[in-house]
Amino acid sequence: MKKKRTAVLLTFVMIFFSACSMVQSQPENMRNAPYSPELQELKFMFFGDKPTDMDIVLQEFERRTKDILGLKLIMEWDAMEEYRQKLKLRLAAGEEFDAVFDASWLSLEQNVAQGYYQKLDKYFNNDDYPGLKKAFPAAYLESNTINGHLYAIPLTQLFYDIEIVYIRKDLRERLGLGPIESYADLEAYLRAVASAYPDMVPLALKGDRGFFKLFANEDKQTHYRMAPHMISGVGAGFQVVLSKDAKHVLGAVTYGDPLSAYEDFPAPLNDPEFFYGSFDRYVAWNKYIQKDVLTERNPQVLFAAGKSAASEAVLSNWTEIRQKLITSIPGAELEGFVYSSCQRKMEKGCIGTDYRAWNNLAIPVTSKHVDETMKFLDWLFQSQENHDLFELGMEGDHWMKAGNEMYKPMPTAMNYLFPRYELTWNPTMSRINADNASEAVELLRYSADPETYYRLPLAGFHFDPSPVKTEIAKVQPVSDQMAQVFRNGLDPAWRSTAAKTNLKLRSLGLEKIRSELVKQIQAYLDAGGT
Repeated sequence: MKKKRTAVLLTFVMIFFSACSMVQSQPENMRNAPYSPELQELKFMFFGDKPTDMDIVLQEFERRTKDILGLKLIMEWDAMEEYRQKLKLRLAAGEEFDAVFDASWLSLEQNVAQGYYQKLDKYFNNDDYPGLKKAFPAAYLESNTINGHLYAIPLTQLFYDIEIVYIRKDLRERLGLGPIESYADLEAYLRAVASAYPDMVPLALKGDRGFFKLFANEDKQTHYRMAPHMISGVGAGFQVVLSKDAKHVLGAVTYGDPLSAYEDFPAPLNDPEFFYGSFDRYVAWNKYIQKDVLTERNPQVLFAAGKSAASEAVLSNWTEIRQKLITSIPGAELEGFVYSSCQRKMEKGCIGTDYRAWNNLAIPVTSKHVDETMKFLDWLFQSQENHDLFELGMEGDHWMKAGNEMYKPMPTAMNYLFPRYELTWNPTMSRINADNASEAVELLRYSADPETYYRLPLAGFHFDPSPVKTEIAKVQPVSDQMAQVFRNGLDPAWRSTAAKTNLKLRSLGLEKIRSELVKQIQAYLDAGGT
């Protein structure tokens, strides 16, 4: 027994001294380094161009959080057309991703109906996630639920991003034209550019966006929903008409429906031109845009390079567009034309809203790291410093503070142009760029004013596509393709094209979708919804 105990003791002593000798033989920096476990990877899917300095920001994130979160973010970036297809295919195939961008204008409701996304209710208004609790108030979340549950993180800076046609001010003055204050002024500018600079595109548009809301009907929508405020997730562009007391659905119409579908609506809604008259204007203005517009992914590249004289975009892009323009073309100046008249005049009660975010981040059910992903998002919104890192980049390199609510971009800011609407936008945390023109700051403050908005009818309604998901899958690609052609003014005979396509869509299940939409809206109204 004594010999056994001695042998065990000798073995222990040998192991101890062997271990000590291994430590002594290691370099000094390794002996003093803290234990660093392998970081858990989270895979995110985004669309757009990867910022040049994205990896620098991710490395800084890892440095700050390695002992807190222990996470490594892997971000995949694709152009929108490829992203749209990849998202659909990967979700259907059950590929593992931890967060993906989605939106009602993309495929959010359809993907929720297919059961592709996690329910996230438990992570919000939860003291274990203080960052999320602070940044996402209960009322804001309630407006962004689907079938009573939260399936995605709603991302918005304001409830509306004002649409603008950006103009080369220096070019306008060189052409001897006054400030642009109307569509007539804008067309005079485009016409003058086409004449004086035949190699320049007068107006650059994005292929999947087209003329967007240019020439849109500006009537306040009190008992109907039409473009640009159509019900999302339906697979086709339906205009929904309610009775004057907003208690009954009178009908839902779409491109190419016969005149008989409109005859029971009150004037002026009984005339299809009320809904679709802007398509004629698109055809007339098509001569000012790119010949290959359907394949155009980023018209701002043309604008910044001096290859176009104007470009349609939104208010939040103002400083980025200006910075690219003045960097590329010495002496260039930027100005904007707000093409909605009541927004241009900054009238109260001008913009209809359902108080939902236009952009969202969802977590697929295939993710094995839901808690870790939500812990990252909680960290992101826990402090202004954390939020600024991803939204603006490295402080002192990409940007610097300019007061409590504003920031000033540094010369290297162009190396970190993160698409904030895909991850960081938030009403309480997103800063305003101090380099914005005074008119842009005034419009941003107008956008932030609650009195700017009015509540759309059916604001609380969410269409559940699950009963007609098969029909939507057939109808949507055909409807979207037709609408894209119309939005770019490429079909002078759009009325007859719409009528023919409408017949095809009916054979694919359009009427079943329409019937389901009307049924669900009526049930919502009967239950006291407004």
